[in-house]
Amino acid sequence: MSDPTRSPTDWRPLALTLAAVTAAYAVVYRLMPFDLRAVAPWPFFAWAVYAGARLTPRVAVPLVLGVVGLTDVIRFVVHNDPPTHFFYPCLAVALFLGWGLLRRSDSLFGAAVTSVFGYAVYFVVTNFAAWLEPALPDYLPRSAGTLGLAYLKGLEFLRYVPGQLYGDLLFGAGLFAAHAYLAKLYFPAERVAAEGVR
Repeated sequence: MSDPTRSPTDWRPLALTLAAVTAAYAVVYRLMPFDLRAVAPWPFFAWAVYAGARLTPRVAVPLVLGVVGLTDVIRFVVHNDPPTHFFYPCLAVALFLGWGLLRRSDSLFGAAVTSVFGYAVYFVVTNFAAWLEPALPDYLPRSAGTLGLAYLKGLEFLRYVPGQLYGDLLFGAGLFAAHAYLAKLYFPAERVAAEGVR
């Protein structure tokens, strides 16, 4: 059953514009030097949650995963950086969370919490993967203690990249607030139902 308050088509100019502008920032973010990325706001899970909530799946999924895939190819060709395989399923989870939890809601709190939860999933998955590989010899032998060490090292890494801590919160609230404000003023067809979950 379709949502009567939303356009049934893929043409949602406000949502497409906000998602595309964030996509452009995501490309710049992924290609900038590490020192700048460390302090720049991390946009990825807020962007995926927003795209999942405000775009149709056939637009949101290729946009988000395509931009990350394109930047993975560029980073591999230019810097020989290997692709970030675990990034894709985590982004897919964030897209699904946006679609499932926020497509009928304009709650800024809900958007921020869902975006941060998306990053938390990424943190758990990628540090678990680093422990399984193992990324460091310290993670051998595999045990609960070395798994805990992997997560501690992940938290320590966040000290050097504070943008990952506040980025999804900032982008989550910012994208959904901009959408709600601009939809109210200029794009009434893209307003979210008032009876949505708050």
